[in-house]
Parts: sequence; structure tokens; C-alpha cells
Amino acid sequence: MRLPCELVQDILPLYVEEDVNPKTRDLVEKHLEECGSCQDFLRELKNEEPVLDNIPENLPEPDTFKKWLKRLRIGAVVGLIALILAAVGIGVVGYKAGTVAEKETISTRDVVKVLKKAGLSLKASQSPVVDPSECILGDVQPKVYGLDEEGLGQLYIYEFDSTLGRRNVLEGIKNMEDDPFARSQIPSVAYAAKNMVIIVVLNISEENWQSDYGKIAPITQTLGKTIFHDLNQGEKWVLYGDGKHWEAKLVVSAYEEWWTGEDGYKKFKFYMTKTPLVKYKGNPEEIKDINYSFEYLTGKSTMAGEEYHQGNFDEEQTGFYNGSPLYWGIYGGTTHTIDKNETGKFSVQWSGEEESFELTLQEP
Repeated sequence: MRLPCELVQDILPLYVEEDVNPKTRDLVEKHLEECGSCQDFLRELKNEEPVLDNIPENLPEPDTFKKWLKRLRIGAVVGLIALILAAVGIGVVGYKAGTVAEKETISTRDVVKVLKKAGLSLKASQSPVVDPSECILGDVQPKVYGLDEEGLGQLYIYEFDSTLGRRNVLEGIKNMEDDPFARSQIPSVAYAAKNMVIIVVLNISEENWQSDYGKIAPITQTLGKTIFHDLNQGEKWVLYGDGKHWEAKLVVSAYEEWWTGEDGYKKFKFYMTKTPLVKYKGNPEEIKDINYSFEYLTGKSTMAGEEYHQGNFDEEQTGFYNGSPLYWGIYGGTTHTIDKNETGKFSVQWSGEEESFELTLQEP
């Protein structure tokens, strides 16, 4: 049974967002193979930038427009969907049934949509800082978007076929010479999210660095935070301890990355950063010959001397929000299972004194 074009075009917005079930998708795709007008409609839907050429100058008033739209759609949406559901039993999938973060493979469109919801107004860039043909990763050429009105930041989005494909390419980037952005001596930071690589390129001159970076920094902070939470389903937690002379805090940022290996089996890595904060209850100027350590989960970190500074316990710790140079391979990870409820330990020696105490998970 051939679906009416009106019905298909009503379903296509859900089809583009991958919010239809497999049976509905198959029927839509079969119709698209034979229908040029619906193919054209689909191409328009997939455009990130709206096409404005053919919009009439005199649009109806808002109330008139709503009534016109309601009349146009009601026959197709109610009557035709009821007819088709009865005839071929298409299953219904609720709009927004799943989130982007729950998908194993996402698209550039998904990334742009998520970032726009976070308040980042992306626009396709007409003048990339680095020519996309000169910064291909593997065989993937990026799409380039502007991050701000002044052109201080650009976003290079690479869409790989799979997370495994993305991982294989990044693991081949061993040093600065393999990184096209570092080679060009252009400041950049990279993020990974499933099958995507997202790189922020800063179009800032050395003489204007301080003032211009202050303008773009809040935008890149929002970007990193959104990628961490909304694309990688990242989680942050805090361990806290309180002793006679010291307070200590460990802020942990972490997420799991899952992919299908070449052998067909599911694999994962656990990525984590730990930010230590310490606070002396007395006069910090009296501290001499200090060294201290944090133990938690996968290891122990020790700091001494010039590495010591009083921590700001109230400031948000960014952790994974900051990204990394591309040639670092987007962080290191572990295949160990992590239990965030595990107790940590803080130890400190200073001015001939010692103190140690446990760190426990702090409730949100």
C-alpha cells in the first residue's frame, strides 16, 4: 500500500529525529524511493540552516496562520494516520522517546540540536580558520560552525561511522605533528562523544589574547559542560573529610564510553578526572615543608611544596569540561569497574605535624 505524501511529510520530522519505530521507518523509506517531492522535503528538513528564499513577504496574522495550519494538517494527521494504522498496523513511537545521549551512534544534527538547547547559537561558518580539506581525520572532513558573533571561536564537528572508527583514528594521533590544528599553531581543544569528535578552534591573536579569551571562555565552558553531561552522560560526585587542622575535598568527574568492537562484542572504558582541594583551618602563612596525598579508587596522588594552595570549596570544579589537545588521544581510561561509594583517604605532613582522615561520598 502506497502512503499518501501528506502523511509521509507529517511523519518526516520524526523520521529525521529517529523517533519512529523500525516498521514505520521501513514504510517511509520505501515511499521515499519512489517519490521525488518527498525526497525534496526531506532534504529541506535536513538542512541545518533555514531556506528563506521562497517565503512570501506578507504572511498571515498569527491567529490566521494557526487556523490555516490546523486546517491543513488535521485531515492528514488524524484521518490518514488512523487509516494507515488500521490498514497496515504501523507501531506508534512517542516523540522524544529517547535522548541523544542514549544512542550508540549520533549525528552532526544531533550535536547541533543539543548545543542549541544549551544556548549556543551555532551557524555554519563561511570562513573557517583552518580549511576543512586540510584537517581531515581518517577520511572524515569536518563541518564548521561559528560559536559567537565576533568569530572568536569555531566548532569543527567530525562524524564517524562508529565509536570504534573514531577511536581507531584518535589512537593514531601520537604527537603534535599528527594534529592538523597544532601543526598550524592555532589554539584548539578537542572533545569526544560516541562516534563524534568536536574541536573548538580559537581565532584569537596573541596581542588580543587576554581580552578576547575572556569573551569566548564562558561559551567554551558551556560547550564542554554540555558535551560532558548531555552527550557523554557524565556524572560528578564529591568526597569530603574533616580533621582537626584540615578539610579535604575530592571532586570526581567521570563517564563510561561503550562501543562495539571488531569482534562484535560490547566494550567499554571508564574516563575519570579527580580534582583535589584542601583547606587549612589555621593561618596558611604558617605552613612549612608541606606534602599531602589523596587515595581513592584507582590510585594515589601526592603533592608537595609549590603545588600546595588553599582550595576554593565553593567554586565549581570543571574537570572534564576543559577538553584536551587532539594529539593526547582524548584522555586515558580504565576498564576497571568503579564503585563511587568507596572510601578515600587524605594524609598531610606540614611543619613537623601529621594528620590523616577518611573521605566519604558527600550527598548532593
